[in-house]
Amino acid sequence: MDRKNIVDSYLKSYKIRLNNILDQLTQDNLEPVITAIIDTFKRGNTLFVAGNGGSAATASHMQVDFSFFVRYFTQFRPKIRAITDNVPMMTAVGNDTSFDNIFVEQLKGHFVPGDSLLCISASGNSENVVRAAQYANDNGGVSIAWVGFSGGKLKDVSKVSLHLENEKGDYGPIEDMHMILDHMIVNYLAQDDEFMSLK
Repeated sequence: MDRKNIVDSYLKSYKIRLNNILDQLTQDNLEPVITAIIDTFKRGNTLFVAGNGGSAATASHMQVDFSFFVRYFTQFRPKIRAITDNVPMMTAVGNDTSFDNIFVEQLKGHFVPGDSLLCISASGNSENVVRAAQYANDNGGVSIAWVGFSGGKLKDVSKVSLHLENEKGDYGPIEDMHMILDHMIVNYLAQDDEFMSLK
């Protein structure tokens, strides 16, 4: 087996797939997401973040970046909560009701009008994030979606959608892109005058 050539071919293919997603990101589809996030914090509200699998890890990573990195550079600690980290709660809800409700049940009693919910999903068809986005909409909040593939139900349910299309089932590049969006937005906020003025 000529692994060197196989690796070279795979690397080129992966870079093409990732770059095809990156090329779809523009000012027009990124700015509404940034504005929705800044407006949430301007209101003194909380940004909730949810996702499944790798997207759950991205949600947790975002909480760290927003809670520590942003505070480190601005002295402002935005309220952000990853609702993917409470494993006992998620297993209790999944066991006693349905896995489809694991995010909605965590929002109940915590989500208030003016809060926002960012749902991260490659397919956009995970019922639990779709229900959570609808809950946010129905309770005076703003639902934001980061989706790949064809966008799925989540793209249509959410008030603000950032859909970067890629081939169905190609999870790696779109999950990479969602992590890039986290880092891009956090670093952007550290130099946004309006955000920097928040206390």
